[in-house]
Amino acid sequence: MKRSMQPLRSRPAVPPIYQTSVFAFDSLEQVDQAFGGEAGAFVYSRYGNPSVQALEVTLAHLERTEAALVASSGMAALAIGVLSLCGQGDHIIAAQDLYGGTQALFQRDFSRWGIDVTFVDALNVSRVEDAIRPNTKLIFVETISNPLMKVADLSRLAAVKRGFGIPLMVDNTFASPVLCRPSEWGADLVMESLTKYLNGHSDVTAGAIMGSKGLIERMRSLHTDFGAVTSPFDAWLVQRSLQTLKLRMQQHCRNAVLLAEFLAAQPKVMKVHYPGLPGHPQHALAATQMSAYGGMLSFVVEGGCYGAAQVIKRLQRVDFVPSLGGTSTTVSHPAKTSHRGMTGMDRVRLGIDDGLIRVSAGLEDGDDISADFAQALAW
Repeated sequence: MKRSMQPLRSRPAVPPIYQTSVFAFDSLEQVDQAFGGEAGAFVYSRYGNPSVQALEVTLAHLERTEAALVASSGMAALAIGVLSLCGQGDHIIAAQDLYGGTQALFQRDFSRWGIDVTFVDALNVSRVEDAIRPNTKLIFVETISNPLMKVADLSRLAAVKRGFGIPLMVDNTFASPVLCRPSEWGADLVMESLTKYLNGHSDVTAGAIMGSKGLIERMRSLHTDFGAVTSPFDAWLVQRSLQTLKLRMQQHCRNAVLLAEFLAAQPKVMKVHYPGLPGHPQHALAATQMSAYGGMLSFVVEGGCYGAAQVIKRLQRVDFVPSLGGTSTTVSHPAKTSHRGMTGMDRVRLGIDDGLIRVSAGLEDGDDISADFAQALAW
């Protein structure tokens, strides 16, 4: 007697893309169950999507948090996180040397909504503590600052926030969870611009915020109401890229170290900002807090804006791109891009020289990158 053939059951080796905006139901009871939060039930992709949810699970695992929320950009994730914790009459303490877009959001937009922000030198933890008020609801720093590559002492900042019961949010974009997991050093919330290293191919704009289930669920209604969602396809692209994140970060870091050491020896380079150099003020802290020193660096070329323009114009392999974290080495000029909204006086106060060039070290051969900078500095 022949055995009956069972239908072949297989599963895709690569997660599918749920490229749909809506989901169908057979009855009103099913709709009630879906809106009631039944596991695995989806209604409308602004509320949730299987591809996006799969990425959230992966990100929470990478950052060693309980949950994650994926948004349409890093700035969207940041805004949702802050506005879920702070409202009119509340106060935030933020590091003074942040990404220019973050500073603009804090200074221009949050102030219009009645949220006061105090910018302090977060490297001096006592200044953070001195800035705390009864209405302080959040402390915000970057793991590695943009564009001066300063390293925040997360352990000491966590000790301060625990003493006062204030959440600590950390932008981990420059480090990625491969190099540092802020939650393991005491951060309550971790945000990432997925546009950068976690996607790593310069073809997605997305962001995420990770933390406890309670804090993340607190953010979901605002996330849905704002409609700050990423597409299923973009979520799938980031999920794909995460498979090579560790390998990519290793090469980014190797090339950054080689380039930083090369630039430090060039006569027209006045200063190099890179935590991996022994002379960096937080070199020892970075060695303790991170598994490597990162793929980002910046340097000051003599001649101010004119000198920077000459270098950027002469680069042949390296593109001038106002972003970071892609496979190719790129440069940016903070005074003309990320921090152009600041006054010249404020940039000088923070140490953002007109001759400052920020570099995102790519995955190319390190000697080829150095050679391009060598000829570009021969102006």
